[in-house]
Amino acid sequence: MHGDYFDTAHGQVRAWLTGDRPCVLVLPGIRWSGRPLAEEIVLEAPDRAVAVVDPPGVGGSAPGAAAGPGPAADALAEVAAALGVHTIVGLDMGCALAAAVAGRVPGCRELVQVDPAYLAAARETPPPDAAPRADGSHLQRLWQFVRDAHLFPPGAPRSSVPGRAEPPTPAALDRTVVAFAEHPESFAALWQTWCRASEDPFAGAMPPTTTVEPAGTGPSPVSAWLGRTSRAHGRPAPPAVPAAPPASRRALPLADAPSGSPARVTRVRREFVATSAGRIHLRTAGDPAAPPLIALHSAPGSAGLLEPLMRGLSGDFHVIAPDYPGNGESDKPWRDPIDIGRLADVIAEIAERRAAGPVHLWGTHTGAVIALETAVRRPDLVRRAVLEAPPLLPPDLTADILEHYLPPLRADRFGSHLVRAWGMRRDMFLFWPWYRDRVAASRPLRVPRARELHDWTVGLLQSGPTYHLGYAAAFRYPTRERLPELAVPALICAGPDDMLADNLPALRAAAPDGVRIESTPATCWYPDQDPAAVNATVRRYIEFLAAR
Repeated sequence: MHGDYFDTAHGQVRAWLTGDRPCVLVLPGIRWSGRPLAEEIVLEAPDRAVAVVDPPGVGGSAPGAAAGPGPAADALAEVAAALGVHTIVGLDMGCALAAAVAGRVPGCRELVQVDPAYLAAARETPPPDAAPRADGSHLQRLWQFVRDAHLFPPGAPRSSVPGRAEPPTPAALDRTVVAFAEHPESFAALWQTWCRASEDPFAGAMPPTTTVEPAGTGPSPVSAWLGRTSRAHGRPAPPAVPAAPPASRRALPLADAPSGSPARVTRVRREFVATSAGRIHLRTAGDPAAPPLIALHSAPGSAGLLEPLMRGLSGDFHVIAPDYPGNGESDKPWRDPIDIGRLADVIAEIAERRAAGPVHLWGTHTGAVIALETAVRRPDLVRRAVLEAPPLLPPDLTADILEHYLPPLRADRFGSHLVRAWGMRRDMFLFWPWYRDRVAASRPLRVPRARELHDWTVGLLQSGPTYHLGYAAAFRYPTRERLPELAVPALICAGPDDMLADNLPALRAAAPDGVRIESTPATCWYPDQDPAAVNATVRRYIEFLAAR
């Protein structure tokens, strides 16, 4: 199974493919997001090649088409046509939307609607309020809502469904909830799109339709419809026919624009690249013909926090920002401790396979030591490097951090890990280290707004139980010993609000001649930074990296 992204007129759509030539496109509803449902299919029917999409506004699928059934169906039909599938399957809330998609795909031979009665009942049920709140309680409500969808009929959270299927594991439920949480402002819009999809006026030729009732007691609801669609498998897929929605339905691909932004905002695209550590999730911005720059985020989240910086650099560089193995949306190949060298080797692979030549490196915190190690190991691949606040801590503090900074973060059936993740992320702005909640450890920062803190927490939750591997490797990294080996032009810097800014004198003492070390006006990826200071910092990066 692997993930892939498809460009549509309404932004990118992410799909999870269980084989090289899928014949079936599956639209999950409220009970599953794309990845855990695809994993269930692999377990129950490893010989079936299907594509499971994340609907617009869920996970990696851009929210641009979430606001109406027409745009959502148009975008999903483009994916179906690109894959050449001939069967469309909709689950619970996705049943009517699946019909709207099937009517737009000329090569579609069959529509399967699984548990359409759930959608009929859910139309009378308001969705949970997923808007971020300062106490993080919105995540707990979303968790309970999705879990209850497996246990109860819509709107009846006291009457368990007789003969229902087994609920998913906490890990699978966690992946679904986190996928819904990535675009919280789109959740209510997607709910309305699901509920109103049957009103879509597009008049397409509908294929034969099969209705499948709930699975009954069993390992998962997947088995209920796999057998019913079995006749669609094993046939040659018909030639892909491009879906052609009416011209009035076409829209500019502004899915990546923040609310209220001008239409010509720089787009941040997503993709996957294969490496020896599995498939690595990338964000990219800027002209692919521009000089390549790999931006490396701080652990333990994802590169999502770097998107504003990527836009700032994208006028001069083609910016590539990976999620490390074990972090964000990249594969999680390791469960045991790793070192920074393994992560540096993956970055070198990305530079060779995705950038096709020497690259600039920009890294912060964990990303700074990964950039340093990459430059030391592969100076042939690195033009210049910006190292923002690489960790260089006293041994006793390092030992204390390794013991207390990285508690386990495993999903349980009640979603209590959501509270822990929110609390950890919040206290990271209040104290250094975050677990020392004392006045002496206070940081001169404000707690981020609820929406900003939500994004920081979602990145941590995407990393899941492996979030700590890269983080611990950064704290163990021998910065003092490796820094003198740096042989490429480098800028070592830190903003005044960075908790590692005090490391600059020690870094200056360890750095080889020619390395530039200075304070910058801002830490660009922190919230509540002064915009003028952020712009001045980005200009400083560009001036250094573009120097001859």
